[in-house]
Amino acid sequence: MASGIAVKLIGAFFSIPLANLYGAEGNDIFISAYYVYAAMYVISSAGLPVAVSKLVAEARALGRGRELARIRRLTFRAFFVLGLSLTGLVAALSRPICGMIGSGCRYALLAVSPTILFTCMVSATRGYYQGLSNMIPTAVSQIVESLGKLLFGLGLAYWLHGRGYPLEIVVAGAIGGVTIGTMLSAVYVLVYRLTHREEPIPPGGACRGDRELLRELFRLAVPVTVGASVFHLSILIDTFMVKLRLQEKCFLTPAAAGFAYGAYGYAVKLFNLPMTLVVAIGVSLLPAVSASLAVGDRGRTGALIESAFRLTGLLAFPCAVGLAILPQPILGALFIRQDEAVALAAPLLRLLAPSVFLASMVSVTNPVLQAMGRPELPLRAMAAGAAVKAACNYVLVGIPEVGIVGVPVATGLSYLVMLLCNLGSIRRQKAEVSLRRAFARPLAAAALMGGFTALMWKPLERMLGSGLIAVLFCVSCSALFYGITVLACGAVPEEDIRTLPKGEKIVKNLKFRGMTVAKKGKIW
Repeated sequence: MASGIAVKLIGAFFSIPLANLYGAEGNDIFISAYYVYAAMYVISSAGLPVAVSKLVAEARALGRGRELARIRRLTFRAFFVLGLSLTGLVAALSRPICGMIGSGCRYALLAVSPTILFTCMVSATRGYYQGLSNMIPTAVSQIVESLGKLLFGLGLAYWLHGRGYPLEIVVAGAIGGVTIGTMLSAVYVLVYRLTHREEPIPPGGACRGDRELLRELFRLAVPVTVGASVFHLSILIDTFMVKLRLQEKCFLTPAAAGFAYGAYGYAVKLFNLPMTLVVAIGVSLLPAVSASLAVGDRGRTGALIESAFRLTGLLAFPCAVGLAILPQPILGALFIRQDEAVALAAPLLRLLAPSVFLASMVSVTNPVLQAMGRPELPLRAMAAGAAVKAACNYVLVGIPEVGIVGVPVATGLSYLVMLLCNLGSIRRQKAEVSLRRAFARPLAAAALMGGFTALMWKPLERMLGSGLIAVLFCVSCSALFYGITVLACGAVPEEDIRTLPKGEKIVKNLKFRGMTVAKKGKIW
């Protein structure tokens, strides 16, 4: 989670100056190429690390040392071959793909295609160490990747822009930084892999053969990969379909449709900010749940899931409320001298804000079901969500009075469908989880914070204006108010606090200072 905060801060220093450099038109090219790459990236890395993490956690819990060594060797080779194949496929199909999208993103797609190979190499190592509950390789490699993207991508984009290159080449330089960052991340995990020796596990225990392990690996990975691919492919189709519907039914020119979709991309950037923190919960949760199920401790399994839900609500609720209350000030402070794009993006961000919680919960409930050995259930949920998203986008965007506003509405409905499907599946697996106990107090604290923020902003705007300083001050005060409110209403149970680094010390300090801490759902 700490690395996620660092990655998002670095990402903001990368994406916001770029957006200000090439505007909504360049952002349209960037996100079009990135969505194509993301669809192939998901195929290469969505399911396999999850499967590796689960296999490693189970083997470790059961004391199968020889099997751990075999999983480590086998998965790296499989990931390397898969990544090399998909990189070649993206490069070979770049011209026809970009011909369909029609956004001049071919150079950008060629620049980002090698990222798939490096990501596969990184994912193999991340999945292995995540299964051992060692998150250091994941955390550090993410920061290395982000720093490389920032330094090289931003530097290339400004250099190409200064020398007068066309917009599509400037964007290709920017997205090429993603490739360089991932390559540096791959170098780091390879060095870590060669130099680090984890805690020894006795070499005894049962050990499955390569063929059996590969079969189990792909049994777990394929549903996860297909499910994630379905949803990401639906986003890719939406990229094409939304702009086409805007032109056909709302009578926009291709340039105007691209501008509208690029402005929506600004809202999506802020929508994605909280997700890295929540994804860290799912990454940590999967091996923990897998290990508890492997030894038959269903009571601990339910406690882990409920704790993860509560932490997700604590993070997602205030983010959603803040984006809903201050969309225009936040966008205006970040994307300077783009008044028209910000004016279009602000209402879209307000509509997208509730989806922060829905998407966060989907990203946590997916690994819960995967850890339970039911990876096909998130697949069905994602397929249903993708179908809802495509249908709603087609209908809503095609209404001239709605237009681009239909896109965030469709996104919210799709995540709602996925979440309801996943929660129903978890309940059918007989996991004892109380949603009221997990969400009631965090939601109340976020609602109080929302009222505080709304009351505070207008006087603050009159005193300091609506620039970055005013926004940062308002967000900081709101975060402090939220933290105090969370503690005051006992929204974090004592057992959750004890699981944090230095948790025992934190609990003692809270008690010493007279702060309330919830225990087993009650205030004491």
